Amino acid sequence: MKRQTIAFIVLILCMLGARAEDSIKVSAADLQALVQRVERLEQKAEKDSVSQKVGRKGALTRGPIMDGAGANAIWNITNVTRSDRKYHYLDLNGTIYAGYTSKDPEVQTASGKTEDELYNYLTSKELPAEMTDEEFTQVMVWHRGLAVPAARGVNDEKVLRGKELFTQIGCDYCHRPTWTTGSDEVRDPNNFPLTASMPRYPNQKIWPYTDMIQHKLCMENDIRTGWCRTTPLWGRGLHRKATGDLYEARMHDTRARNVIEAIMWHGYSNQSDAYWPTQQFYKLNKEDRDAVVAFINAI
Repeated sequence: MKRQTIAFIVLILCMLGARAEDSIKVSAADLQALVQRVERLEQKAEKDSVSQKVGRKGALTRGPIMDGAGANAIWNITNVTRSDRKYHYLDLNGTIYAGYTSKDPEVQTASGKTEDELYNYLTSKELPAEMTDEEFTQVMVWHRGLAVPAARGVNDEKVLRGKELFTQIGCDYCHRPTWTTGSDEVRDPNNFPLTASMPRYPNQKIWPYTDMIQHKLCMENDIRTGWCRTTPLWGRGLHRKATGDLYEARMHDTRARNVIEAIMWHGYSNQSDAYWPTQQFYKLNKEDRDAVVAFINAI
């Protein structure tokens, strides 16, 4: 049985009210049925992922588009080429992802391209621009004007209890609730010709629930040597409603299918920067754990 399958079964049992230190009694028939159900879901997910292996697309909700580390997010997350970026965003080496992808038989079949054709396409520096300069500027204006979804259930007793516990167990150490923004001077490190009419929103008090710092969580299948930026929590509770996704796509790489699974990944290793708060969460009774989940989903 896959480790992910086992972890998911433990997750379900926790959601049903079992504490980490409790003895859990489950019939062999029920356990086998649960295993089969989870494995069917895994097989479906693997099948559905085949068509997404070429030109991966990702949500634009987790990083700034201009000014700073995320300046080219519309390019390096979506891989949409434009006049100043006529090539794909790849790994730091520039060939590893292209090498593995071009050799994948499923990708070759889905794309109708040979290994050489795929490799040359992925590493080309002279691809046609898929987005015009005008379209890019229009997206910038639109994206900068997007409002963050309002928090839900802010007066609900369960949500308020969860907010209190969120701080008590130390989640807010990395998921810092609030910041005040700066003067909002629009700059593009790549000198893209942004218009002077670009809207500004200076000195805004925001509630993103992130420290904007990279931490080590020491999870299985880590990316980029395991460092990951604290994912902003605001609006994430609306992911399924906004996208129609089957899962909540939590964490920096969307690996977690819901809040509890995301918390479990935080405590995957005792070397994790978030190990202590995760242990405190495990020690809560089910009512309090549910309250923390309700608060996180309400942000």
